[in-house]
Amino acid sequence: MGKIYKVAVIGCGMFANAQYFPFIEKSGPAKLVACADIIPERAEAAAQKYNIPEWYSSVDELIQKGDFDIAIDATSIPAHYEVNMKLFAAGKNVISQKPAALTVELMTEEIEAAKKAGVLFTSVPIHAMRPDILRAKQMIDSGAIGDVLSVKCVSTHGGPEYFQYREADPSWFYEPGAGALYDMGVHALHQVTAIMGPAKRVSCLAAYSRKERTIRSGKFDGKVIKSDKIPDNYFISLDFGNDKIGFVDTGFCQVATRSVPLEIFGSMGVISFDSPGVTWPDPKVYVDSPERGFRGWIQNQERWIDPPMRIQSQCCCLTDMIIALETGNRPTLTPEHARHVIEIMCAIPESIETGKFVDLKTTF
Repeated sequence: MGKIYKVAVIGCGMFANAQYFPFIEKSGPAKLVACADIIPERAEAAAQKYNIPEWYSSVDELIQKGDFDIAIDATSIPAHYEVNMKLFAAGKNVISQKPAALTVELMTEEIEAAKKAGVLFTSVPIHAMRPDILRAKQMIDSGAIGDVLSVKCVSTHGGPEYFQYREADPSWFYEPGAGALYDMGVHALHQVTAIMGPAKRVSCLAAYSRKERTIRSGKFDGKVIKSDKIPDNYFISLDFGNDKIGFVDTGFCQVATRSVPLEIFGSMGVISFDSPGVTWPDPKVYVDSPERGFRGWIQNQERWIDPPMRIQSQCCCLTDMIIALETGNRPTLTPEHARHVIEIMCAIPESIETGKFVDLKTTF
């Protein structure tokens, strides 16, 4: 038998319970050996629920006493940089929740720290390895919709206080260093750049649409949150060069929507995505091919393209890292891609203030 990778999770909140703990040992040759949380009761509860051998009350205690190969940083957004840097210093491979840092400079420090330590560093979102996006890229490469002209993505919800299953106080989402852009916009920006490649410049129109909110469930039900420190509603325009453009609609101001979450428009057709659920359904494809006398939606996609590998959860980021560790190849979810998205998000406040496009420098 080959190596079994020992995995520790830092941050035992809602996302770790939904997407990481149940799937780690199904995602490859991996063993969940430890968890940690600054709220000890959450770490202890996770350990009991998922039969995790060890739990700790801080990343420092985990590093000092734990034995693990890969760490998944599922802490809150503002904590990622500090947690990741401690893990790199300890010589651990790291998968970071999004965004892994709040500035390009801090993300570059993380990339360099990982290289210096000789460890792998990846960052979610997982969109670059989603089966529907991989299939769409294969369609584009095969010329199915001609030249790609533009992409449009919607990534919104009604706000973290709106969820009916949240038990933790979501007030921190409305503080600087968090917010809709870093929570939801990051997903849309990863999707459009996974398809179109690096953007050249960005502009944004944003609003402080709802300045007060009320938590709708759990032990904080009824608590009123001031949400007037950072925008909660964004329309983002992206220029990819060569007359290729993109649009992102993101924020905490859509309590429901029937919008198509992602569409790619080409000179000879359209690729349109359905909302993902437990799995990611194949995108729909419209083809306009005068030379073949055909104009319409393609029903049988398998006849001209091989379906990509199916993944069952967002813990596929662990599969991606293990494959990279085993083969020596670069992971699909590169930190350089994450850094480019961070640069876009950091440029958006400047664009909001000036009303102009902001040039981008990073690539991937």
